[in-house]
Amino acid sequence: MKYKVNEVLSNGYIYGKCLPLHFKVDYSDFVSIEAEMVKFDTAIDKTIKQLNILKDSNPDLSEYIMMELLIVSDPSLSQNVHKMITNSVRARDAIETILNKHIENINTSTSEYLRERTQDIEDIKGRIIYNLENYDVNENSDNKYILALDELFPSILIQRRNNIIGVVVKKGGYTSHAAIMCRSFDIPLVVSDIDIKEPVELIIDTRREIIITEPTSDDIERYNKHDFDSVDKKAISHDGYLFLANVSSNLDLEKVREYNFDAIGLYRTEMIFMNSDRPYTLDEQYAIYKEALDIMKDKFIVFRTFDVSHDKRIQYLKSDSRGIQNYIDNPNIFENQIKAILKANNYDNVRIMFPMIETNAEFEYLRDWVLRIQKSGNYKMPKIGMMLETKSALSNINDFVKADFISIGTNDLTKDLFGIDRDNSFDEVRKHLNELIDCLVPVVEFCDKYDKCLSVCGELASITDIAVRFYKIGIKNLSVSPSMMKMLNKSYSKYIEK
Repeated sequence: MKYKVNEVLSNGYIYGKCLPLHFKVDYSDFVSIEAEMVKFDTAIDKTIKQLNILKDSNPDLSEYIMMELLIVSDPSLSQNVHKMITNSVRARDAIETILNKHIENINTSTSEYLRERTQDIEDIKGRIIYNLENYDVNENSDNKYILALDELFPSILIQRRNNIIGVVVKKGGYTSHAAIMCRSFDIPLVVSDIDIKEPVELIIDTRREIIITEPTSDDIERYNKHDFDSVDKKAISHDGYLFLANVSSNLDLEKVREYNFDAIGLYRTEMIFMNSDRPYTLDEQYAIYKEALDIMKDKFIVFRTFDVSHDKRIQYLKSDSRGIQNYIDNPNIFENQIKAILKANNYDNVRIMFPMIETNAEFEYLRDWVLRIQKSGNYKMPKIGMMLETKSALSNINDFVKADFISIGTNDLTKDLFGIDRDNSFDEVRKHLNELIDCLVPVVEFCDKYDKCLSVCGELASITDIAVRFYKIGIKNLSVSPSMMKMLNKSYSKYIEK
C-alpha cells in the first residue's frame, strides 16, 4: 500500500524492514521508599555511563550529548527526585513531574536557544525512565533497518546510527536536532500518519513523497535499479555558481570531498570549543585547523569565529551576549583562535567570518584586530567577511565596503525581521518569503557593485523552492549540510530550466 508523506525532513530513497519502537511500556508499582531510591540512583548511573560511551564514540556529536550529560548530572535533579520519593511518589512519576516542569518553564522563555532544549529534556527523560524500568533500548543486532516511532530524539539516532537506514515519525521539525543529524548521516526522515505496529518491509521515496508498505517485486526491482545516490550525491555541473558546505568538525570533510563541494561556506568553530571543559591551547586549535585545511587544500574554508551566548554557554567562556561582545569579554581566547587559524593558512585558502554583526563599526573593530594579529605574526592575509543575520546590518548594508565577503544567516535574520522562531520557521517563513526576498535584493546589488562573494548559509538554503528564489535574485552561492548535495543539484537544475 502507498501512504502519503506529510513532510520530508531528510531526503533519500530506501528499502528495508521497518521496526516500530514503542515508547509506552508497563511500569512497576511503588514498592518502598528505599527501593525507589535505589532504582532511581541506579538509573542515573546507568544513564550517565551510556551517555559517556556515546560521547566517546561520537565526537562529532558531543555538543548534543554533553547537553544531556549536564541535565542528568545536575545535583538539583537528584535532590528533587529524592524529595518526592520520600513522599511515596514513584521515581518514574517524580522524574516526569520535575522534567515536565522544566520544559514548561523553558517554553515560556524568550530565549530561542533555551526553547530548543526542550527536546533534549524530553530525550533524557525517556532514557532515564527506560533505565528505571530496566527496559533495554539497545539493539545488539548488526542488521540495518528503518525505524518507526512517534518522535525521533537525538540519543535514539546516535545509539543506532550504524543500524538505522531510514526513519518514519508521527511528528518532527525540519530544524530539530534529530532532523539535522539525519541529513548529516544521509538517513531519510519523513513525517507520516502511517501507523506501524509490527515489523514490515517498506520503501521510503522522498522524491515522490510516498511510503510503500509490503512492496511488490516490481516495486523492489524499481528500487534496485534506482540511481538516487549515484546521480544526486555528487555535484552536477554548475559553472559560475558555488556549491558550499556547512560543517561542524573535520569528520564532515570526507563527505565534502566525496560529493565534490566547491568549498566550505561555514565551519562552526564553537563546536570545537564545546568538546572540552577547558580552553583549547593555540597549538591544539592549530592542529585541528591545519588538518582541515590540509584536507581541503585547493578549496577555501570559511571559519566562523566562535559563536556563543548567555544561553548557549561554554563553561570557561564569559558569554553574556552574542556577537562582538564575545570577543571583547574573552580577548585571549579570541586571539588564540585567530592566531591558530592564520598559522594554519599554508594554502592561502582561509577565510574568517564574524557572526551577529550589527554595525560596520563592529565589523571594522574585529577586522582591525585580526589584521594586527596577522601583521604581528607575518601571516598570510586572509579574506575577512561577516554573517548578515541582523536587521541592523541589513538596513545598513551599504556601509560594509571593507567586508571581503558576506554570508546570509537566514535562521537569525528571519527571527530578527519577522519574529519567526526555530520551532515553526518553515511554516511561518513562507508567509514572509516575498518580503524576505525583497529585503535581500539590495544586498545582492551591493555585493555585485563591489564584487563581493555573497552566499546563504542558513537552513533556508536547504529548501528547494526557496533556494530557487535565491538564485533568481542573483544569489549564486548556497551553503548547506554536506548531505544536501542532492538538494543543491535539484535546486540548480530547476533554476536553469526556467
